[in-house]
Amino acid sequence: MKKNFGKLNLLIIFVFFTLLDFITKYFAIQNLFIQYKSVKITPFLSMTPVWNSGISFGFFQESGEIGRIGFTLFAILVSIWLVFSSFKLPRYSSLGFILIASGAIGNAIDRIIYGKVVDFIDFYIYDLHWPAFNLADTIIFLGACLFLFNQFFTAESAYYEK
Repeated sequence: MKKNFGKLNLLIIFVFFTLLDFITKYFAIQNLFIQYKSVKITPFLSMTPVWNSGISFGFFQESGEIGRIGFTLFAILVSIWLVFSSFKLPRYSSLGFILIASGAIGNAIDRIIYGKVVDFIDFYIYDLHWPAFNLADTIIFLGACLFLFNQFFTAESAYYEK
């Protein structure tokens, strides 16, 4: 039985999701941010341009340059740790770590290039809006769910490579 995805496969997954996030943000910038327009997709979903200088849910928006540098360095360091740790974890935990790392790097790239994170996915019910987010945020969430599910509900949770 294969213990995990293998280092090369994990790195390919990491690069794939990091690039996919970059491409979706590039598309959003070209089609939403330049003219600052919102595109309604469904009665509860729009693509709406939002610059996020903070972290999740817009916390720490006023942290300035120190926050930008701090958030970026933190994301890079945690991502490096997650990637190397993923090589030693069982299959789905390692995939969870890789997804979290690729999303964190995707948002760190935004902070390096633009000074802020590109958010554009806007879910809402009437006038109640969930904070805007992006594909990187979704990848981080799915990675965390996958890791936690594996830890609590699978036989793999008992296995860790020494």
